[in-house]
Amino acid sequence: MIGAGSVVTKDVAPYSITAGNPARHIRYRFDEPTIARLLEIQWWNWPLEQIIAAFPDLLSNQVTDFIAKYALKKKEK
Repeated sequence: MIGAGSVVTKDVAPYSITAGNPARHIRYRFDEPTIARLLEIQWWNWPLEQIIAAFPDLLSNQVTDFIAKYALKKKEK
C-alpha cells in the first residue's frame, strides 16, 4: 500500500505499507509467513477470468482463508 501523496523513488517490498515524501517503509500488512504464502500463490499472474472469479476471496479480510483455499488449488495442479 502506498500512502496518498507519497513520493516513491525506490522499489517497495511486497505487502509493505509505505508513505511520506520521500516514501519510507512504515510496516508490513501481514507477518512474514503470510507474505511468503501469498507470494507462492502468485495470484497476480493468474488469467483475468480466474482473478475475476476469485474477487470475493481477494477482497475479503480473511487472508488465511484465501491462502488455505488457493494454496491447495495450486498444489492440485
